[in-house]
Amino acid sequence: MKIKRGYHFLTKVLQSVAVILITATLYSCSNSLEEIARLNQPDTIPVMYARDVKISESESGRLKYTLTAPLLNQYDEQGGSVLKFPEGFRVVFYDSLNPSAIRTEITADYGVNNEGRRIMEASHNVVIINYLKDEKLNTEYLVWDQNTKKVSSDKMVTITTKDKILYGEGMVSDETFYNWTIKKPRGEMYINDSE
Repeated sequence: MKIKRGYHFLTKVLQSVAVILITATLYSCSNSLEEIARLNQPDTIPVMYARDVKISESESGRLKYTLTAPLLNQYDEQGGSVLKFPEGFRVVFYDSLNPSAIRTEITADYGVNNEGRRIMEASHNVVIINYLKDEKLNTEYLVWDQNTKKVSSDKMVTITTKDKILYGEGMVSDETFYNWTIKKPRGEMYINDSE
């Protein structure tokens, strides 16, 4: 009889300890809503990075453009890869009739290229130079839609031509900055070459 009572008592103690441990474990695993939201954020670490990058695209066997950047970070998102250029970039468009001649150049201090949507955003000290027309655009933000082959901005722009400087808010252009329009012109200043 003593063995049965000892066994029964030991079983009750072990069950009580197990219930206490399970209860303590369940209560210790609770997270705040902020912690859960933080864990569900997209990864902020790039899946790939590269230094001194050079990317070229050709069309019908002819070099269309070349992009160079000191640093490229790639992130995988639901819509596809997103490339970020935190140290700036340079895109050079070549003349379709003379592939060794540079037609247009775009530079910026920061860029994001959404490869799935085929849209590139440039910001901070954005400059476009059209070498064929000797024209230059300066702005702080620019969007290059590779689907429509259009470049646009909704920020203040300055366009310098051979004989004048134009100011405005927003612009739209073809991707080579050959045909452009200022959306809201704010003024112009003529350049006097005689001085």
